[in-house]
Amino acid sequence: MAMGIVDMFLNGLNEVWYIYRRNNWLLDPSWFLRDFDHTTIDRPIFLLGNQGGGLTLISRMLRRNPEVVSVTGNNSYWSGADELQNVYGLILPAELTGIKYKAPYHPVLTPPRSWSYASDALIASYRNTEKDYSPEIESQFKRILKYIIARYGKDGAVRFVDKSQVFSVKLGLIYSLLKKCNPKFLLVLRSPYIECPRAAMGKAGDMRRYATSLSWEERLDICIQHWNNSVGAIIEDKKRLPIDIMIVRFEDILQSPERELRKICAFLELDFNRDMLPQQYHSLPFGSHYRNRWYPLRSDVNNRYKDIIKRADLNRIDEKCGALAKQFDYSIPF
Repeated sequence: MAMGIVDMFLNGLNEVWYIYRRNNWLLDPSWFLRDFDHTTIDRPIFLLGNQGGGLTLISRMLRRNPEVVSVTGNNSYWSGADELQNVYGLILPAELTGIKYKAPYHPVLTPPRSWSYASDALIASYRNTEKDYSPEIESQFKRILKYIIARYGKDGAVRFVDKSQVFSVKLGLIYSLLKKCNPKFLLVLRSPYIECPRAAMGKAGDMRRYATSLSWEERLDICIQHWNNSVGAIIEDKKRLPIDIMIVRFEDILQSPERELRKICAFLELDFNRDMLPQQYHSLPFGSHYRNRWYPLRSDVNNRYKDIIKRADLNRIDEKCGALAKQFDYSIPF
């Protein structure tokens, strides 16, 4: 009984500290008093992909590197909130957010959105390209990045890393805003045959809410549309613009983490060290969510869905996603 009360108290403190670290920029007077004109944005790193596709794991690996900062800190707090779209959503231009804040209206697909913003019903409201560029958006976006780098950077030059998933459908715009800074993009993929039904089952928060008003088939179709449209948008922008992007598969990272992380670091021009990989002796900093997304790595995470996902649903996904999925060597599993 006593231990249960202690655990509840510590969990509550952990949550309070997480919220404080996520939002304390609102209390920082330097945001209002400094201009940050002399801060350099050097090769910022953006992880693209979908919620539940391995972005948290990759983000944490990268944020253990002392060269890196994120929206909530440096390598001393490598497991805090790491999505610019949410943490700074209040002051980001509307073209760069829309998950929780400044979200386009839809009568059924209500915010916050994680697996519906790229659905057929909403993609036009979220999709942004280089045609949407403006000097005002560039100035506002860069000021936020410079503030974060100046606040959390140590010993000179640092690299900003972020995993705002909504940027997947805004890649062309992000590139046009930062092309003078030589941005790096990493697309992390996971099999749509797993991702789509997994999200529709309720692993995605919006799909869990929509279960009261939408059928299973409707939710699965929205997730299929979301995967197709978000990945398709990246491929479109990559073909049209000279974007420096690397594509990796979550499954490969789980199978060979050191080999894949070495490749990622080489592409991102970051120094690799083995301590970036999950180790048994690591403990997540106080104020962390998703404490199970670190050690040990589970290379068989897709297999847990073997007896859950119906063959008819796999066929439905294949019919609509198969052509795009095959480009990344994904096919019907099991």
